Amino acid sequence: MFKYLGWIAQNPIFHTVGEVIYYGTIIGVIVAFLVLAARRWIALGYDRKRVLLLAGLLVVLSYPLGHLGSRGASMFYRPFEQWSFSFLLEQMLHGSSHTFHASLILPTLFGALLCYLLRFKFLEIFDTLYLYVPLAHAFGRLSCLIVGCCWGRYVHLNLFGLHLGFQNPIPLYAIGANVAIFLLLRRIYTRVYADPWTRERYRGALLAAYLLLYPPVRIVFEVFRTERRIFYGLTHAQVAMGLFLLLGLVLFVVIRLRRRRLSQDAAAAAPEPAAQAAADTLHRYFSMIGLLSILILSSFFIHYFTREIRVWPWPIQPVTSLADAYSRIWHYLPMVMIPAGCLLWMRRSGMEIWPWFKWNRFSYTFFIALAMSLYHCIDLLVLRQAPLRGVAFWPPVLILSAMNAVTEEIMYRLALYRMLRRVDFTPWVANVVQALVYSLIHFMIAGAWLGIFSLIYGLVLGVIVQRSKSITPAIIVHFIVDLGAIGYPLLRF
Repeated sequence: MFKYLGWIAQNPIFHTVGEVIYYGTIIGVIVAFLVLAARRWIALGYDRKRVLLLAGLLVVLSYPLGHLGSRGASMFYRPFEQWSFSFLLEQMLHGSSHTFHASLILPTLFGALLCYLLRFKFLEIFDTLYLYVPLAHAFGRLSCLIVGCCWGRYVHLNLFGLHLGFQNPIPLYAIGANVAIFLLLRRIYTRVYADPWTRERYRGALLAAYLLLYPPVRIVFEVFRTERRIFYGLTHAQVAMGLFLLLGLVLFVVIRLRRRRLSQDAAAAAPEPAAQAAADTLHRYFSMIGLLSILILSSFFIHYFTREIRVWPWPIQPVTSLADAYSRIWHYLPMVMIPAGCLLWMRRSGMEIWPWFKWNRFSYTFFIALAMSLYHCIDLLVLRQAPLRGVAFWPPVLILSAMNAVTEEIMYRLALYRMLRRVDFTPWVANVVQALVYSLIHFMIAGAWLGIFSLIYGLVLGVIVQRSKSITPAIIVHFIVDLGAIGYPLLRF
């Protein structure tokens, strides 16, 4: 903020103030959240003196180790031929760039060594640490927001003749995302460590959940930032987040194998009803987290393949002939695999599917969405008075509009919304989350204006589904809006 308001250029003192805020915040949150983590370790039954030793060493060494690791990551911005251990050491001591994900590596390795020496269970200790990592990260991004680092590209936004221009405040979005991840992880932590039976079977689940939740979010945020691409159109952070995701998947497999082994142990005690209920709830959380991560990553990969490396033509763009218009149906077909996977995911999770295709109740919100859809369609196809192609081009428009409406309603309003409600999120929280995830692809592909419209439109569609207990009315109005959104580029000369 200091940077983009021009304060640093006007008065260098603001650079010093920004440095104090930035590094002071980092040190402060390390101390504060390690104190909170230590209290939880003691509550889990670990020896108080050894806990204080662990927490004290982490308080003293986490910042310098994180700083070294963060600097060392700058080596990966250089050509591969320059990579070496000596060059890594040079960057760790004198490098100029800093990255959050790299700052976790050395403190994590040091913490693992301490767990081994103190005979602590690594996964239990790091479940507690990574409960607070997103909240600490949120405070760190608050300092980024104030100082002016890690912001995104300049955004031009025209709203009904009013022009707005501003630097994209990516740290603000990161704060919201990290706080949301913390609140979700806190729910999981409570259930994992509420009972010895679940603790034995699910320790490490919170760390794995973090490694599946944060990376997709960060990968998407990188699309809107100005970081240098280092590997096939991917930024340093996107490559690192891919490795984090892989580690999270491996950890979930380890937990699953451990749980299966314990369930086959004839000597193992049967769970108490409360413990079994907590385990069932954890399974629902894991299903939701998996689907949420897949949908966020799907949006990114659609953007990546169509906009970054361009190996897949984006289907919704101007055409040159009738054959070209029909070919867009084939270009769209790969995206149909996503809702098919969502339906399979729901079925494997034991959720009802087909009753939600019946129009069970009527909601007046349907008319609000219908009005929005009709206006947007008429504005694009009629009011703009653009020269349009003839009737022969309408069949592919109708087919693509139907495919897109059904695809997106299954993904967001059926699968994701119901998964969120299944873990007892309130209707408005579930609706906001599905609308945000739905809007991501629109922000990435079409820009700020369509992204904002899709966010509002997604909220309205979510209310329709919530009140009518059906995605059919949402499909209908979505089909109408797509007649304009898809028809305009395909029909326009």
